[in-house]
Amino acid sequence: MPNLVNKKKLFLWIGIIILILILFGNEGMRNTVRQKIELSKLRKKLASIEEENRKLRKRLYRLEHDPAYIEREARIKLGLIQPGEKKYKFIKKE
Repeated sequence: MPNLVNKKKLFLWIGIIILILILFGNEGMRNTVRQKIELSKLRKKLASIEEENRKLRKRLYRLEHDPAYIEREARIKLGLIQPGEKKYKFIKKE
């Protein structure tokens, strides 16, 4: 019977030592978890950048091929008008 108790204690200690080595030995599990979290963040950032890239490519295509879009952008962003048109500017009262 004492032999069986000693074997259980030995296996328990071996298990504890293995667990300690996995968790703390050479950064082990913590490093792996940290890398998985970083990978997840980078994948989200990549998806966001790819979406922004898609929108920019679409806008570039329209700027290169759609005269109505170019005109609208020029009117809105640069305040341009066609010859013969009048531009009205409204001033807000403070």
